[in-house]
Amino acid sequence: MTGMIMCPKRSSAPPPDLIIHAPGARAYRAGFGTDTGQGSALDAALGAAGAVFPSMPEAGEAEVVTYFEEHGERLPELVFTAVGAYAGVAVDQDAVKAGDLPGTLIAPA
Repeated sequence: MTGMIMCPKRSSAPPPDLIIHAPGARAYRAGFGTDTGQGSALDAALGAAGAVFPSMPEAGEAEVVTYFEEHGERLPELVFTAVGAYAGVAVDQDAVKAGDLPGTLIAPA
């Protein structure tokens, strides 16, 4: 793995809802349900885990709403599954669900 991932928790939105990925000199941001748009290995892991939701205008409003209603509750689990797969670490899903994970920093040794 190269780079780092940080998933900070916004004070008003437990659990965490943002990823900052810095694979080199630049950092890229992805809100939960999206990828960084960089075509990175992290983006591929997010897509494979089902953590990238359809968005408008690529998908119609009805499809976006239906997808969110079906999968929105599982979004943190999907994102942290992808982050774990990308980084080769296990993320404590109970801590994520409980909102007890204020942030995660994963950096190369």
